[in-house]
Amino acid sequence: MLIKFALINQVNLSSTQLQGNLLIWHSTEGKVANMLTTAVEKFKELKPEVNILIQSIPQQKNPSFFIEKSEAGFGSSALILYARNLTELLKKRLINPINSQFIDTSTYSPSALSQVRYQGKIYGIPLGSNTRVLCYNKAKLDATKDPILSTPPTNLDGLIQRAIKGYTVGLVSSFEDTFWGMGTFGGKLFNEFDLLEPNLDGWVKWLDWLKNASLQPNFIFSRNRNILHNAFNKGKLAYYVCESTEIPDFSESLGDDFRVALLPEGEGGKATPLIYTKVIVFNHSNTDNENRLGLAFGKYITNPEQQLAGIIKTQSFIPTNRNVNPNVTLLPIESVLLKQAQSAVAIPLNNLEQILLIFEQGETLYQQAFVGEISTLKAAEELMLLLNNFSS
Repeated sequence: MLIKFALINQVNLSSTQLQGNLLIWHSTEGKVANMLTTAVEKFKELKPEVNILIQSIPQQKNPSFFIEKSEAGFGSSALILYARNLTELLKKRLINPINSQFIDTSTYSPSALSQVRYQGKIYGIPLGSNTRVLCYNKAKLDATKDPILSTPPTNLDGLIQRAIKGYTVGLVSSFEDTFWGMGTFGGKLFNEFDLLEPNLDGWVKWLDWLKNASLQPNFIFSRNRNILHNAFNKGKLAYYVCESTEIPDFSESLGDDFRVALLPEGEGGKATPLIYTKVIVFNHSNTDNENRLGLAFGKYITNPEQQLAGIIKTQSFIPTNRNVNPNVTLLPIESVLLKQAQSAVAIPLNNLEQILLIFEQGETLYQQAFVGEISTLKAAEELMLLLNNFSS
């Protein structure tokens, strides 16, 4: 798919006093939304001639609401959304790439940049990333005198052993939510160069492991994340493979009993959870001044000081700025997130459309294999056929 866009054209930020209005739409909630509001207020204190208005839109309408309004000429100046939702904006040419001379890409992590770089051009500023980790309730672990059971497992066998001993484990049962386990058996979809290079032998072994785990009485599999979220929130689960976006809620409800650990490893290596990044993009119909303000604000909220402040307040996201060095001793949850991010997998924007189609088919095959409609080997063969079609 070949798409041509006009680069954002603007003067050097440092040579012009910032002034004017900027409207930003977003779908963040809770502590993260409060963090965004605080950042806007501080930016306006530094730049009193700038008026930034932030408005919340429902997550389920992001970016459809922006697309609808932008096509009619009434969209916001900037939009904050997950990078995986950029496909339609690119197809409809509703956002323009950022001129490379106005953003220092070396500031941002490679995984974050891969989610905003399309055909060699940058289409947004990465703000913060999320991934999956193993959440656990320390109070339930402290109930035993066994020194092994009182700590979270480091491998998959340990998770099985704990379930056998009566510790409830919650897993969201879907292709995407269990993608992290493919890597524990050496499986993968693409390589370090963001190119499709599948190895699905590991997925077969992982599916077999999941089916075996589902036979254990204390493993709870559900396709409904809300059910498991609420169960863990109410102290009914000892372990839960959670999204880091859920951390603020658990921290508030469980207090000091809430802890996180790295996802357990397997015989083939470390867990490879997906990493999701929120980005800020700019309307194709913006004036030069709106682009100037949007870029200035985007760079402000991703500077080391602002990212560190956000981490301290929420401990629920991974900084995109490579120069952020949080005190991991004082921020134990953040320490785990940073370590987990090292083995996490980002879906590159260049392959996003293909990968989402693969995930859609993968979900169907996962559910069929999980309930025994087809063998795990057959599921992998079918998925490989789809991957080969994309590669040819």
